[in-house]
Parts: sequence; structure tokens; C-alpha cells
Amino acid sequence: MNAKKMNKGLDFLREKYGARKGEITIKDGHCFVGATPLMPQRVERKIVELKKMTENGTLEGVSTLRFASFAPKGANVEAILARELDVAAFLGAAKVVRVMAVANGPAVNALVKLANDVNCSVEVSAGLPRGEAAYDRHEIICARGVGSDQTIDTHTPHASIRVSGAKGMEEFTDVDTELFGMTYEEIWNVRAAFALLQNPALAKEWKAAYAAAAKAAAACLKADGAKAAQNLKG
Repeated sequence: MNAKKMNKGLDFLREKYGARKGEITIKDGHCFVGATPLMPQRVERKIVELKKMTENGTLEGVSTLRFASFAPKGANVEAILARELDVAAFLGAAKVVRVMAVANGPAVNALVKLANDVNCSVEVSAGLPRGEAAYDRHEIICARGVGSDQTIDTHTPHASIRVSGAKGMEEFTDVDTELFGMTYEEIWNVRAAFALLQNPALAKEWKAAYAAAAKAAAACLKADGAKAAQNLKG
């Protein structure tokens, strides 16, 4: 991620729509505005639309969440796991209260229970070849209906444009015309920063969510070492 490029995009949105001043900084691979950690997954369009489906009656009786997230070698597996566990809490509308996990090198498989008895399976890995784009998939299984943020039976996201040239095959997916030229990760961190600057009340919510997700991810790794499920309090 490029902090300078992200802040340029953030300034553009602030000047266009109006918001207080703020700057994105990167610490240990995570983006912050001041002391507030950004939670881009909570403003990411595909995640937000999934949540709307559980709230507007399209999907009823959430039973199971099934997630997978894969990143290139060298990525922080615990951070990836924390992100997915926060998505579980966000989509499931309840805190993570119990986890069990098995790790194998750069891969972790976790079973998670939320406070409202919704179950979640999470598969994360940092085993893709270096330079390959990360991808994820989130599925909600309900008493009535199933929702997914990827095309059904598709494991990798589609690219809207493919160009074959001197550099070989290049793919482009433009998801934000106002932040053109940024990576997918950069776009949603800028959007998260803008949401925070427009609504400072999010700071308290995101700080708590960030801490809870980190705690749940650490509990998963502890469960693997102890070979026993871990309960989370608070």
C-alpha cells in the first residue's frame, strides 16, 4: 500500500464531499487515522451488500458463515485471520465467543461460534506465489437463502478487463471511479478513512472491533497449540 497515494485520494474525497482533516498512516501493515485502526472490510461494498441481505429479509435465519481468504507468501496470517473474524462478527451481528483452530505452516482452519449461536468456518492461507493477487470469499447460509460475495461456484474473482500485450496478460477491475488507479486494498482503506472522518463516532466502534478481532485471532493460534477450543470473555 502507498500512503502518499491513499492520502491524495482521501484529500480528494474530503474536498469534494466535506469532512474534517485527517491522514492515513501505515503501522505493521495496518492503516490508521490518528490512533484509530481502519476497518475497511466494514465499508467494503461486497461485504456491506451481504449484510444488507440479512437485514432486509432477502436472507432469513442466518445459520452458518463460510469464509476463505488466500494471500501471497509473506503475508501476516494472523492479521488475515483477524480480518476474517471481524467480518464474521460484522455479518453475524454478534461477538466471537468460542474458537477452535488447526494450523499447518502458513495456513489456518478455524471453527468459530458467535454469541448468537451462529457458526462460522474460516480458512486462511499465505501460500500463494509472491506477486499473485490475494482473494477471498464470504458465504452466508441461512434457513431461507444463501448469499455469497463471489459468483456461485467461482473461487477466484472476475476481472472486468483483460489485456494481452507485451507484458503478457494483464487484468483490471475498476471498483471505484473516484479513486481510479489504486489497488483494491488501497481503495477500501481510503473509503474507510473517509467514513471515519465524516463520522468520528465510528472510532470507538472500530477500536473495539479491532481489539476483539486481534484477541480472537490470537485465541485461534492458542487453540492450535493447546489442541483445545478456547473461550473468549468480554
